[in-house]
Amino acid sequence: MTRHFEIYSKETDELLHSFTEEDLSKAMSYFNDHLDHYLYVSKPEYQDFRIEGFVLETDDIFRFYNALIGIYIPKSKMETVKNELASIWNNPDFQYAFTYDANEGVAELNLPLNYIQGFDPQGSIGTTIAFVESILKKFASSY
Repeated sequence: MTRHFEIYSKETDELLHSFTEEDLSKAMSYFNDHLDHYLYVSKPEYQDFRIEGFVLETDDIFRFYNALIGIYIPKSKMETVKNELASIWNNPDFQYAFTYDANEGVAELNLPLNYIQGFDPQGSIGTTIAFVESILKKFASSY
C-alpha cells in the first residue's frame, strides 16, 4: 500500500489529480476556494488506526472544515470513541455525526474540525492531516 493524496470531485467522485508533498503546504482555505473538491488521504500506517484513509473537505452548507473517517471497529467500541471525542469537542450547540454501517462493519465519523480543541483553520493541509492523525492515534489507543 502506498501513500495517496488525491483530489476528487464531490459531484462525480472522479479523480481530478494527485497532490504532491509540496501541495500539502497549501492553506486549508484551498477547500473554501474549491468547494466541489475533497482530498482523500491514505497511508500504509493507517492500518494501525483501523482505517483505510480519510477525506478532508469544506462542508458545503456550514462552511467548516470536515474530516470524513470510516473506522473498522465493532459497534460496541463506538462508545469508547465518543468518550475520546467528548474530551476534545468544544461546541455544545453543534454535534458531529457518528453512525454504524453493519453491512460494512464500519463506524462512519463526520467530524467538523473547527470544533475540535487544537485545530488551526489557518494551518496548512499537511498540518491538518497530522492533526487528524493525532486524533486517530488517540482513538486507536482506546480500542
